[in-house]
Amino acid sequence: MELLLKQCVMSGNVLFTVQEPSGRILYRLWGNPGSLRGIFSLMDESGSERARILRVGTTDMGVYEIRLYQGKRMYVVCQKATRKGGLLFQGKNWHVRGNLDTRSFDIVERGRVLMTHAPAWQGECGFCYGVTLTGDETERLFCLCAAMIADSMPQNPGRSLVPV
Repeated sequence: MELLLKQCVMSGNVLFTVQEPSGRILYRLWGNPGSLRGIFSLMDESGSERARILRVGTTDMGVYEIRLYQGKRMYVVCQKATRKGGLLFQGKNWHVRGNLDTRSFDIVERGRVLMTHAPAWQGECGFCYGVTLTGDETERLFCLCAAMIADSMPQNPGRSLVPV
């Protein structure tokens, strides 16, 4: 499944949109980026909540809980402020392969690529990220949420346009 992930930089509560290459919007991430403790909702095109991201901490160093609508959970630890940096997935055998700073990375589980993520330019969509997802719906939703967390991480610690 190939999708485009676009970060919204306009004022308002929509932080990201996820759309097909044809332009059809599949998901929107809603939330208030201004607090240390954040709650963000991933809504599908019909307005149903598909996932919720809860953050404690900052985009430089924080813990995220991703809750799917079926009740499944995963924790993501963001360590951008540390020397090694990166994302750690708790409760999964996932790891990030590639470079989070350039936003060109994969999420991999035991050699199986679950998601590829890279900067893209798509005509009317403008600058966005190209995301290719494999696996079942649960893995795809977890990966989309992880991609939004990664894309909201500052490239230089202490700076961020849209913190999730």
